[in-house]
Amino acid sequence: MPTATPRRVGSPMMVVLSVLLGILLIFLGIFAGISKRYETMFLPGTTLNGLDVSGMTLSQAERVLQDSQDSYQLTLVERDSVTETITGEEIDLTMVFDQMLADQLNAQNHWAWPLAVLGKRTYPLEAQVSFSYDTGKLTEAISQLKCMNPSASTPPKDAYLSGFNEEIGGVEVVPEVQGNLVDQSILLPAIQQAIASMQDTLVLEDLDCYQKPAVTADDPALQAKAQQLNAYLGVRITYQMGPDKIELTGKQLVDWLSFDEEGNATVSNEKVTAFVRQLAHDYNTIYAKRTFKTSYNKEITVEGGDYGWWMNEPEEVEALTEMILNKESGTREPIWRQKAAALGMGGSGDIGGTYVEVNLTAQHLFFYKDGQLMMESDIVSGKNDGTPTGTFSITYKERYATLKGENYSSPVSFWMPFSGNVGLHDATWRTNFGGNLYKAGGSHGCVNLPIKTAKYIYENIDADTAAVIVYKLDGTESDSTSSQSYEDIASAIVEALDEIESSGAINSGNYNVMKKRIEWAQAAYSHLSGAAQDQVTNYEKLQAAVSALKKYQNG
Repeated sequence: MPTATPRRVGSPMMVVLSVLLGILLIFLGIFAGISKRYETMFLPGTTLNGLDVSGMTLSQAERVLQDSQDSYQLTLVERDSVTETITGEEIDLTMVFDQMLADQLNAQNHWAWPLAVLGKRTYPLEAQVSFSYDTGKLTEAISQLKCMNPSASTPPKDAYLSGFNEEIGGVEVVPEVQGNLVDQSILLPAIQQAIASMQDTLVLEDLDCYQKPAVTADDPALQAKAQQLNAYLGVRITYQMGPDKIELTGKQLVDWLSFDEEGNATVSNEKVTAFVRQLAHDYNTIYAKRTFKTSYNKEITVEGGDYGWWMNEPEEVEALTEMILNKESGTREPIWRQKAAALGMGGSGDIGGTYVEVNLTAQHLFFYKDGQLMMESDIVSGKNDGTPTGTFSITYKERYATLKGENYSSPVSFWMPFSGNVGLHDATWRTNFGGNLYKAGGSHGCVNLPIKTAKYIYENIDADTAAVIVYKLDGTESDSTSSQSYEDIASAIVEALDEIESSGAINSGNYNVMKKRIEWAQAAYSHLSGAAQDQVTNYEKLQAAVSALKKYQNG
């Protein structure tokens, strides 16, 4: 039997090596396979723009980046703790990737994945991406912001000076208002730039895009004006308008003042004029309709005439302005064009107690002084209603005047005009007064008086304030007349001749007055009866005066 040949068995070492080789080949296959995968995937530990993209393909990483922007919003931090937002969704915000991201993936060492897995190495990558959005939708979103709507914003307001403040007792600087009105030319591009760079917060205050007030509370000029205005607070101007008192105080005047850059004060002409105009409106009584109680104990309404208070508004505005600029306090009376007797009593009370009352119907006159009836007299007024009715001022008083008109020249001794060329005066050429004499033989409009009446009124009336009230009153007609005394006329002539003699020689300085005196004396003497002329005991003075006048006139 043949002998069996024994089988050769490998050494244990070889077995081990074979196993190890197999394992190595398997490992290498797995390593190579994984490495192959990382040719198209980002290695573990890779971050892209701060986002973990480990094991992601290029498209997956791009999607992660895109998803990170889906919740994007730009927050605008505005004044007064107000915030507004614009979201990426509103404007269709999308990312645009360039080749750089693919290049970074291709450039990574995919064989180094074990180090990344073991955390031995990280790969922070930055992708250069751009963003696109719908410009129309961005424009719409911006237009919806309150901060871009001027009508919903508060504009800035300059600091200014207050009026008089009771609490502080003067004028103060009122601080400026910053407001929240933006300069859109600054804010609009800033919003566009913030979105383009994916900025999440935009602080408007940092952009300096709010419109600013031009004048702030610390402005030196404004502070100086406050001090200047407060310097007027002590001014007090008082108008004493009869029983009424109107005061202008510093706290009112501060609203009338302004100052230029050099600190010079200006008073508002508009405001001073308005004040004076109101004062005149309240206290002027010229042309007023008046209620008047006649001497016949009947109350009537008198219209027409120019009697009453009449303020000179332009001159008063100028004077008051000057007083204010000088910081002058005190009581002042307005500048009047014309005065009446009583101020602050209205149209019916401004006549006072001294006046001439003329009843054209009765052809009778009353003279009151200080409220007392001093005298009354018959008169002759204008024929054919030639004497105007109303309440009049006596324009002036004149001794010895020659009244001239068409076809007449009448020397008078006491002349008191009250309505143009119509006035009160003596009429030595008349014997009788009153009754119906005026209807056929009336004057040219004047109120003719006996010389004694004219003299008394002339000597007891103030031309600046006295009133002449002329009216008609039914039921007071009278047929009775009265005569003036020749003795009164003769006495007045004697007095006039003595005055002429005492005035001395006629010269260029007194010629007009002397001429009127002499003419009146001549005319009055000619109207006397023979017996009355004998009462002119100094007639030789008239003859001497007439001769002297002719001599002067003849040179």
